[in-house]
Amino acid sequence: MSEEQTPISEDGKDWRVNISESGVAVLKVADGETKTFVFLNEGEKRTHQDFGTSVVFEVEHEKERMNFYVRENNYSFLQQIKALGNLVGTTVKVSRVGSKKSDTRYTIEKI
Repeated sequence: MSEEQTPISEDGKDWRVNISESGVAVLKVADGETKTFVFLNEGEKRTHQDFGTSVVFEVEHEKERMNFYVRENNYSFLQQIKALGNLVGTTVKVSRVGSKKSDTRYTIEKI
């Protein structure tokens, strides 16, 4: 494949954009925890081996760039994020209640 050619998937997009970087730290919020961070992008849909198909946001937490994954079927939380409007530069705090998939609920608040 020459330098000018790009591997294109069936949907006409470069497949490499859907592969998450493994060396980037991941921001996780544990049960009962609240984390504060700043959005660095508007998010993009990706597939990750641990998180499945998700919307991944690049964020800054405690002066470290990290990825924050939200499963694509977590409609309630994604709706809360959407309601924030333009995300880039927005500082938020995210709280989690619940320890299992079935009882976990996230809330996000602009600060």
